[in-house]
Amino acid sequence: MTERYDPYIILKPEMVTMADTARLDSFTKIEGGNGVTIGEYVHICSFVHINPGGGQVEIGDYAGVASGARILGGTNMPEGFSMSSSSPRHLQVVARTKTVIGVRAFIGAGAIIMPGVTVGEGAVVGAGSVVYRDVESWTMVAGNPARKIGERPHESD
Repeated sequence: MTERYDPYIILKPEMVTMADTARLDSFTKIEGGNGVTIGEYVHICSFVHINPGGGQVEIGDYAGVASGARILGGTNMPEGFSMSSSSPRHLQVVARTKTVIGVRAFIGAGAIIMPGVTVGEGAVVGAGSVVYRDVESWTMVAGNPARKIGERPHESD
């Protein structure tokens, strides 16, 4: 059974699929948007915000998301007359994308994953990093902007 520790917020819960073995800690917010999928044995720590921007987010099996991380699925674009999501829709240009956190990947505390990014299998994103480009599998990145700092050991297939 999925462990969920109150209080947490899930907006558009009909658009959120969470495996029975996933764990959701207190004070997290998940916005269903166009779909959020959370895989088997995923742990999402407190104060994480998933899918602001209303796109799609997929978090693969055995992934971890540490406290305060943000995983964005979309954003208002500067081409719009207004970048406020409270503005009438005709004044906004919104880009909704698919953001993917791979199987066995780890997102460090306070990291931000920008819309449309794929964090590959087994990759590690360091605390406080801002990731705006795809991260290769089994790679470790850190910083703002996030840059490769090493590789994570893993067994070959």
